[in-house]
Amino acid sequence: MTWSRVEELGLGLLGLTPGPLYSLTFEEFGNAVRGKRESVEMMERSNWERTRWQTALLLNVHTKKGSKIKPIELAVFPWEDKEQKAKPQVDGLALLRAMSKKE
Repeated sequence: MTWSRVEELGLGLLGLTPGPLYSLTFEEFGNAVRGKRESVEMMERSNWERTRWQTALLLNVHTKKGSKIKPIELAVFPWEDKEQKAKPQVDGLALLRAMSKKE
């Protein structure tokens, strides 16, 4: 990693000013970058899960009482447990087509 890249990450990604950036050890800097990336990743995951949940709620307004769509039936994300991936998943598009034919 070049010094220019360290400055790009420290000043850009971490939002540090030069003084605090230059006072960090390489280990502290690496930990700060990894922590920031994990934080961003957690926020992205939360946003995608919220979107899936909201979509399920919106679709359920148009379904019959006995056939509610669960959020996990719409999409399985890569970070979710392998156990969930091993379970048979309902094809969201096929489910919507079937619901439209019932009406």
